[in-house]
Amino acid sequence: MAHPPTQLLPALATSIQTFRHTTDALEDGDERHPSLLPGWSRAHVLTHVARSADSRSGLLLAARDGEVGLQYASEEQRARDIDSGATRPLRALRDDVETALDRLLTAVAEHPADRWDAPGEWLGVGTRPVHRVVPSMRRELEYHHVDLAAGYTPVDWPDVFVAEQLASVTGKFGSRGVALVVQLPDRVLRIGDGGQLRVTGDPAAVLAWLTGRSDGAALRTDPPGPLPDLPPLA
Repeated sequence: MAHPPTQLLPALATSIQTFRHTTDALEDGDERHPSLLPGWSRAHVLTHVARSADSRSGLLLAARDGEVGLQYASEEQRARDIDSGATRPLRALRDDVETALDRLLTAVAEHPADRWDAPGEWLGVGTRPVHRVVPSMRRELEYHHVDLAAGYTPVDWPDVFVAEQLASVTGKFGSRGVALVVQLPDRVLRIGDGGQLRVTGDPAAVLAWLTGRSDGAALRTDPPGPLPDLPPLA
């Protein structure tokens, strides 16, 4: 572990607080508006966040009891639960999100210090330590907060979150055959072998483009020209 998960709890709590501030401001009917995710309404995003939190609470509770928890029964069941939950009214969605996030915070705070490296079965990646719960949930909250399309934008991402995610995301693209240089105000990041293209912009704008949450209009390229098409991260 780079950091004990409990040290990351304040950052997670802040992400939860800002997410709740946005959901509290939604009015009846707003949950039916499209999100930034194709085919998903805001209700889908809210349901997904709630189930994401519950899936992580379950991993922690299983690990505490000496068992290997299963994050989701299957990808198909996860999708069915989101589609079904997205039909609910705003009040039910909001209560679900708040309850699920409170459960997760409690599970993290009460998790035994010697059980953070215990394994859990994560959807899509297999067996991994449960200490991934805290950073991965924060990632879910920050990205999907933007996806709600309800006033929170990449500019609002915390600087530390942006820096951490840029390091992670650029590494993932390098293994997918992408090659370019990302020029940030304070550093340079190479994707793959760097190639011939340099993309320049503010960190949050670059991260938004790399994660499909922006068309990259605020970015500059050298040599001048269109930004490359990027493969999906997932």
